[in-house]
Amino acid sequence: MLRGDSGEFQWAMASLNVAHATGYPLFTLLGYSWQLFPLSNNFAWQLNLLAPFFAALAGMMIFIFIRSITTRNDAALIGALFFALAPVMWFNASILEVYSLHAFLLALFLYLLWRWSLEPTQSAPLYLAFFILGLALAHHRLIVLALPALFVWLLITDYRFFFNPLRLALCALLTLPGLLLYLYVPLRLLPEGFSLDFAIYDIILGGEYATSLLREFKPLPVLVEIPFQNFHVGLVLALLGASTLFRNPKNFQTRFRQENGFGNFSTRNLNIALWLVYLTDVAFALVYNVPDIQVFLTSSFVVTAIWIGAGAAFLLEWIGARVGATNGRRAQIPFALVMILIPLFGLIHLPDIQTAVAKETAPEARARAVGSANLPQGALLELDWETATALRFLQTTEKVRPDLDARLIAMNQREEFWRALYNANAGRAVFIERGVKWTRAPAGFITHARENDLAQIVRVPFEMKRERAEVNERVELLGYQSTLDAFIVYWRVKQALNKDVATFVHYLDAAGEKIAQDDRAACCEAVYGYRTSEWETGQIYADIFKPAPPNTKSFLVGMYENVSGDIEPYGETIAIQP
Repeated sequence: MLRGDSGEFQWAMASLNVAHATGYPLFTLLGYSWQLFPLSNNFAWQLNLLAPFFAALAGMMIFIFIRSITTRNDAALIGALFFALAPVMWFNASILEVYSLHAFLLALFLYLLWRWSLEPTQSAPLYLAFFILGLALAHHRLIVLALPALFVWLLITDYRFFFNPLRLALCALLTLPGLLLYLYVPLRLLPEGFSLDFAIYDIILGGEYATSLLREFKPLPVLVEIPFQNFHVGLVLALLGASTLFRNPKNFQTRFRQENGFGNFSTRNLNIALWLVYLTDVAFALVYNVPDIQVFLTSSFVVTAIWIGAGAAFLLEWIGARVGATNGRRAQIPFALVMILIPLFGLIHLPDIQTAVAKETAPEARARAVGSANLPQGALLELDWETATALRFLQTTEKVRPDLDARLIAMNQREEFWRALYNANAGRAVFIERGVKWTRAPAGFITHARENDLAQIVRVPFEMKRERAEVNERVELLGYQSTLDAFIVYWRVKQALNKDVATFVHYLDAAGEKIAQDDRAACCEAVYGYRTSEWETGQIYADIFKPAPPNTKSFLVGMYENVSGDIEPYGETIAIQP
């Protein structure tokens, strides 16, 4: 079992559910179908085979693509090996991730367009390419970055395509089967109580990701560090191939015509499309700020591998031409072997890959411990993302405590926070991760430590001395409690404050002189960990201050706010005479 996104995909595939944005309906449905095959009794292990399977298909597709351009098996093998052993691709093929499938679909899409460009009168490859485009759009949005290349390639190959309404309509229709897979998302989420707006905006459109755009600009990793770490010497071959394909090498043309029997062969249009795919992907990575930005360069990795193969082919043909026709092929063999060995040096990354994959192991032991614990029937569990996902997977595949409602902890969200409190108030057993900051609750909710680092939220009566007084029209003092450990003030909200204010207590001696003071600042999570701007109408909140010092005979309590840099009272100050 895996952690993070991979663990979530395992659960979504096993239970036919919806993963994080953008939903990945194609990947989820393929995974669900994959786990139906009787390959193993270990469902997690079987699902983990899906990524290397698509990685193998991606490598095969890159091999076929390069072989089609250069007609050389050795060059195709060199490009495919550089791609397969690039650490980013290797690692993501070792866990259940989406990028190997994206690489396969992109390579297949570009290959079909290439085959069509050789014989534009033959429409079958073009139509199949649009069908693959629809599937790719139902998988990962990186494929959107290939659309400018598609437009330009169509334009320079056969501009009449855009003036043929029937052909345009047919190509558009062929993308629909893939796009219609997104219907799975609302059809799956709506019965569970999620809104249509959430299904479309938050999941399908991935609205949350917009905040990662244009936050900062770090060109060095994207332009230099990541490409060099993954392709090293191969970048020289890639530069050679990226320039050579513009020249439409005659030796490529001759060998292609001899092998295929037709000759509308031009690599210029292909290379323009490859450059557009590469540049749009790199440009996106430059403005998209996430910790794992390297995976968003997957499209550029596919293009780089194709260029490496083309560069290797050109270099081998150049060597053969210099030696002469008689010994040319023989002279190319040692150079081809050297270029094949270069990417194989990438195998030295095996220990690093194994270590990184080991870190992706989910907290399966803890999930099983939670599932086997003596928890009340039907308990609500607010667990961390990885434990909750692992437990859900075990509930689906092994029927481990299916009665438990394992939720991904989101106590910072009002709806989820009140869901937990309402359930606890109704007498349902509610558990959260021990140590999680949940103290936004009104007075009367506490936690008791339980096993497996869990804490149970329970509703308890609270005692106070009644001291009712109005602060202003929005909040009133309801009472207080003074103990050896704390001085607690209870506020009742009559109307939402809609602002953060500070609260205070002055400790007074018998003469009414202040001997100490304690404040809860408005800038922080004031008042029992809950900012006053989030206080709910009708609720009572406990404001915990330090205990009263000796000789305290009375108290002054109240609220204040910062108005343009000046401290202003927020309502009346209330005197408490015990």
